[in-house]
Amino acid sequence: MKKIVGQLEEYLNALDQNGYFSGSILVGYKGEVLICQGYGLANVEHNVPNTPQTKYRVGSITKGFTATAILQLQEQGALSVQDTIDRYLPDFLNGKQITIHHLLTHTSGIPNFTSFPDYWTRIMRIPSTLDQTIELFKNLSLEFTPGERFSYCTSSYLLLTKIIEQLSGHSYEEYLRQFIFQPLHMNNSGVDNGRTILKHMATGYSIWKEKIHSEFVDMSIPLGGYGLYSTVEDLYRWDQALYTNQLISYESLRSMFSPYQQNYGYGWAIQQMEIGGKKRTCISHYGDVNGFCGDILRFVDDDLTVIVLSNLSFTPVTWIGKNLAKVFFGVPIKIPEAIRSVDLNKAAIHNLLGTYQTENSNRELQITYEKGQLYLTTTKVHGAPCQYPIHPISITEKQIEFVTEYMDESLIFDLTPTTPRLWYREMDNINHYQRT
Repeated sequence: MKKIVGQLEEYLNALDQNGYFSGSILVGYKGEVLICQGYGLANVEHNVPNTPQTKYRVGSITKGFTATAILQLQEQGALSVQDTIDRYLPDFLNGKQITIHHLLTHTSGIPNFTSFPDYWTRIMRIPSTLDQTIELFKNLSLEFTPGERFSYCTSSYLLLTKIIEQLSGHSYEEYLRQFIFQPLHMNNSGVDNGRTILKHMATGYSIWKEKIHSEFVDMSIPLGGYGLYSTVEDLYRWDQALYTNQLISYESLRSMFSPYQQNYGYGWAIQQMEIGGKKRTCISHYGDVNGFCGDILRFVDDDLTVIVLSNLSFTPVTWIGKNLAKVFFGVPIKIPEAIRSVDLNKAAIHNLLGTYQTENSNRELQITYEKGQLYLTTTKVHGAPCQYPIHPISITEKQIEFVTEYMDESLIFDLTPTTPRLWYREMDNINHYQRT
């Protein structure tokens, strides 16, 4: 095990030295913590480092907690997941067709309010009560017949939040604190209202040429959809409890972790991930909210858990988590090398500038040059624009290779055709782009 820990540390130290990761990581095996470490800065302005105790907004990782609360209420006889929601929300349009099971599994057909055209420009910025947020979609037509198909829907999890509050007599925050966080001694977790000062809370950042503050989101909105904060240590306590019946019965756990449509359970994704020539069951959930992203990967048959939380938008947390799992299972991965830039003359630089488009989508990349620095502009998760520096590391007559700042990515420009083209590697994906 000591050798494996050394290999995990080698990969993480390489990410850290190149500035490819800001956040905290925990790797646990059979209840033993192998890695628990912070990297980069929790607050750039005051040069505060990330630690294992740093708190992060965890985005949609919240959904697993909401699902657990619903199953607790079912065990108490307060509800059944097969109930239609008109029983609890009588004024919700089409509530007679939608069950709690549909809400839990993203098969309700309810429009997803975080995908509305004005979500980024208006909705997410305005303080709202839970009822006011539900009002945004409660009278809209369904996008499909409930149960017909899967469509990821945070609106559904706000309805579950409302049901929890209505049946328990507690606010969502109070319910989780009393029935999940306190029993598990998750003392550094809670619902982030965006106003209470939280000690050791990371600041969330985005990237535009350099690290910048992320777009504002009013935290009165997310609640049971994507509103929690936590630490890697607390999430590992949560993970370990889900192997037991401490919070819910084994029968409820089986229903939560059963793959329904698109292999989604109740607040969790269930997939068979092939690593080292073997298919391994991985129960996971990704989460992001302005300036933060994270993933928890639970290889339940191996009792291995990888938790990656970052305070920088666009960090490929799932890819980093999978790489750590590969290292643990003895699969070789490419360790990032230290960035050593080489010089480019002005003619070579200007030959690369322009807009590039891939053949199989409308996605574009732009290469620009400002104040002596080349930049890549592209879109990341949710189509958000992102611009960051690129650095040449290898030059031949036929090609120039670049690496990026902030993320472990690379570009290779092919100089042999009349019009340059490039290969862009994001995580394990390599796509070909032609300059337009």
